[in-house]
Amino acid sequence: MDFQRLILFCHVAAMGGLFAAIAIEWASLRFVRRATSSEQAREWTRLWSLLQPIGIPSVVVILASGIYLATTLGVWELGWVEVAVPTLIMVAVAGGVVGPRRNRLQMAIAKSAGPLPVDLQTQLRQPLLVASWRFRAALLIGLVFEMVARPESSGVLVMAAFALIGIGWGLLAWRPSPSVTSGVAA
Repeated sequence: MDFQRLILFCHVAAMGGLFAAIAIEWASLRFVRRATSSEQAREWTRLWSLLQPIGIPSVVVILASGIYLATTLGVWELGWVEVAVPTLIMVAVAGGVVGPRRNRLQMAIAKSAGPLPVDLQTQLRQPLLVASWRFRAALLIGLVFEMVARPESSGVLVMAAFALIGIGWGLLAWRPSPSVTSGVAA
């Protein structure tokens, strides 16, 4: 087997790992926001412990394999390649922003029992958690689009469009939804 194909496989598999982490985060956010008891919240926040062991190695493998492939193939000047590393760095930073908040929430929920205290419910419904997830999801979808469509010179413009979509989608997290105002988070 060709070594370059093996590296490409690792690159694509790691991207799958990154999407697995983002899917796990989405499911946990969706259901922890609906939790009414500490036990329910604890169940869903346990999933957060999977995010770093899946996400960090995935980002490292994507970066290492992507840099190797771009270097050996001599394609650094292509628009879709130029945006890949900065996009992954933005994804990592946006995930890192909410990481400490998730850790604090997880520790607070671990100490709680019975009905979920109102202050914890409020913190679990903090729009920043959803906004960060939406921004990162939009960037990753944009990056996959870039890798597949391979725009020649407009890579930065395409990623800027996906970033703006992610920001706009994230800002919608601060808008009260009918289900949150009725007491059930969406």
